[in-house]
Amino acid sequence: MQKEQQKKDAQKQKEQARENFRQIREQEAEERNLRNQLVQNVEKEERPVRPPKKELSRKEEKSEKVQEVPDLLPMSWTASYIPLKQVKNGIIQTSDNRFVKIVEVLPINFLLRSSSEQRSIILSFMSYLKIAPPNIQLKVLSRKADIQEYIDKIDEEAEKETDERCKILQEDYAELIKSLGMKEAITRRFFLIFEYPSRSGSKNPDERDVHLYMRSAVQTAKKYLAMCGNIVLEHENETRFCVEILYQLLNRQTCLTESLNDRIKEVRKYYTEENGPESIRYIPVTELVAPRTIDFRNWNYVVVDGLYYTYLYVQKYRSRVPAGWLSLLINAGEGIDIDVFFFKQDKNRCVERIGRRIRLNRSKIKDTYDSNSDFDSLSESIQAGYYLKRGLSGSEEFYYMSILVTITGHSEQEVEWRSKEMTKLLSSQDIGTGSCIFREEQAFLSSLPFLQIDKNIYEKSKRNVLTSGVAACYPFASYEMSDKDGIMIGVNKANSSLVIIDIFNSLKYKNANIAIFGTSGSGKTFLMQLMALRMRQKNIQVFIIAPDKGHEFARACNNIGGEFIQISPSSSNCINIMEIRPADMETRDLLDGYTSERSELASKIQSLHIFFSLLIPDMSHEEKQLLDGAMVTCYQEKGITHDNLSLTDPEHPGKYKKMPILGDLHEVLMRKEECRRMANILNRLVSGSASSFNQQTNVDLENKYVVLDISELSGDLLLGMFVALDFVWTKTKEDRTVEKAVFVDEAWKLLMSNDLAGEYLIEIFKTIRAYGGSAICATQDLADCFAVRDGKLGRGILSNSKTKIVLNMEVSEAERIQEELDLSEAETNSIIHFERGNGLISTNNNNLIVEFKASALEKDLITTDRKDLQELKDRIRKYGTDAYGRK
Repeated sequence: MQKEQQKKDAQKQKEQARENFRQIREQEAEERNLRNQLVQNVEKEERPVRPPKKELSRKEEKSEKVQEVPDLLPMSWTASYIPLKQVKNGIIQTSDNRFVKIVEVLPINFLLRSSSEQRSIILSFMSYLKIAPPNIQLKVLSRKADIQEYIDKIDEEAEKETDERCKILQEDYAELIKSLGMKEAITRRFFLIFEYPSRSGSKNPDERDVHLYMRSAVQTAKKYLAMCGNIVLEHENETRFCVEILYQLLNRQTCLTESLNDRIKEVRKYYTEENGPESIRYIPVTELVAPRTIDFRNWNYVVVDGLYYTYLYVQKYRSRVPAGWLSLLINAGEGIDIDVFFFKQDKNRCVERIGRRIRLNRSKIKDTYDSNSDFDSLSESIQAGYYLKRGLSGSEEFYYMSILVTITGHSEQEVEWRSKEMTKLLSSQDIGTGSCIFREEQAFLSSLPFLQIDKNIYEKSKRNVLTSGVAACYPFASYEMSDKDGIMIGVNKANSSLVIIDIFNSLKYKNANIAIFGTSGSGKTFLMQLMALRMRQKNIQVFIIAPDKGHEFARACNNIGGEFIQISPSSSNCINIMEIRPADMETRDLLDGYTSERSELASKIQSLHIFFSLLIPDMSHEEKQLLDGAMVTCYQEKGITHDNLSLTDPEHPGKYKKMPILGDLHEVLMRKEECRRMANILNRLVSGSASSFNQQTNVDLENKYVVLDISELSGDLLLGMFVALDFVWTKTKEDRTVEKAVFVDEAWKLLMSNDLAGEYLIEIFKTIRAYGGSAICATQDLADCFAVRDGKLGRGILSNSKTKIVLNMEVSEAERIQEELDLSEAETNSIIHFERGNGLISTNNNNLIVEFKASALEKDLITTDRKDLQELKDRIRKYGTDAYGRK
């Protein structure tokens, strides 16, 4: 009997579908002229202006249209099935003459905000709901991340690369992204959907009124959601955006290999061949977005565009939920989409209806005993009624809400398994679900972004809720950091999305600086080198200053064709601290025009004063003046004055003269008795144990990957760190249009060594943005950093770094960073318990926990772990190959 009933139901559904199809076909003649305009908007084609027609009555106009529209052969029957009439000015008109607007919203990381921030966001969202359109649909789409664009970009960069070792790394990097894309990478999109409120007796509202209402509603949403931290995306062509969304939603398989432009060309070609060139004018928009196949023959799933769909609805809700509780559904995983419907009810009628229900339940409860099973339910119903009545007597509104869960998969077994797992997940949170068995078609239509849910599903899943309850459903809470042209850092542990950062995107980040904090052994050096390697692969100039354990940077540097410069008394490498290097005058003149020149010599002497303050910390004011005069004399003896033209070598146009070295300055100082103390101190760098500093520059400073190892310096010879900084800072300022990144490891050493050196580092963080650069530092011992000059230097780096990365920290330091970054208790607890390879990224007021990802080759090049190094050493001994597999 049950099977016969199922067959009868299925037959009825088919008959109903045929009836719908016939009705739609009858309306096509009247609708085609309006649809034609959509094709014009989408393809941006200019049409010849037609002469105005004579005014006709509505009946005559309709008759004329019917006569003009030819009987066209559709490309697919599914085009007539989709309940869509037209899309115009970014507004969707459905088959039942409703007008719907789709708005895309960028999410924030709501769950990692502090309690006060969450409360503020919910209150802002609640304020929006009070003036929002009465009916709202919130739609969340989840799918595998489209990584092809990143892969294409890497391939493009590899073609331009000249170093074979870097090319191998780029290929390895691309394989890593492909692997993550297949296994973990998921992306989500969030949409706010509302409709033009129909008025009594107005079945055909004025088009201008609809447009003005929708535009006002979008601006309101943009303003109030900005208070929540969300951004409402705006598009140059809103009509194109709507069609693109519908196309991707209905063609999830096809859209991966065929773009909307490809579909438009295909449809145009079909109509031209089958219906003639004139038929292009009458192509319905549904032909552009409809899937090629829809299969409704099964009772427990539907197949759309080769993908299997099944649906659940929430029928039992928890009485109390935390703010942002929808994150449980939103972050459920791949193939889980969420549609939440809110329908505002008339407040006065609701108060009256609730009052009647309370009086009825109170009369019933008088006839029951407290031991009766009905007593508790009636008592709870009365309390709930009073709760609603109190809320409605205030500023709250009454809503009905309904939640529909869409589950997709590549097979019947996959969607069935996902459906069971989703049911278990929600059941564990005391949320009951129902299956849309024998109503899969109705569920499919309800899941479309047209704000229309099937009445049967709605009645089974609706729940009354006040405005505060709607606000608690705040859905834009799954933040992703996936910039289009950045470097991949790892995977977001909250929602499995790829973390790809383009710190040079000035539209998104105020500056490109990054501050990395973590205890010893937490992975700071590993992360820095990972970022440096991937920036080098994007042809970004990379400088690394390594004041401690510089050997850890050598392996990666040598294997990517970089320049490893060791600055120490025993090294033959030297960067002449007194060298004035050429500035990029051409770029400056092109961008700014001619401006009054500043003296390059004066700028150099100013930086040399910092160098000598490190060398001679107790230098008196008189000695500083004498030193200044000695430096001016030293450069004058080489023919260099404050006139910048004196820098140019007449025998080699475009190049600078040979620069003085420390020995030349030492000779000038020895001429005056009052300068002898400074000369004697400088003597160690001229002819003493550190005489390697007394040379002309003898290393390649034009390499794209430069590591400056100053780890062998000790004590006051930490001034070698300043030598490195001075060189890097000068190179950074050469061309403002070139991207470059300066990495400073163990920055606390420079901050604590000397106030002037610390100020120099702060200056780099404050001004490097103006030269198209990024300053990235890693440090530990926060207590020491924030103790220097009452924390001015430490906070200076922190406040001038738009992006902060926090790795594992001890309890005391975690509490300090919590105060500085305003982290929540949950985030602070995570920091304390982070394993190596995990960290928290804080940027643009959003925090997310990331698992950093490196390929096997990258790991071999940058690992500092003893076990990994032992394995690498054994492998090289056994197979006789390096990290690249070469002999």
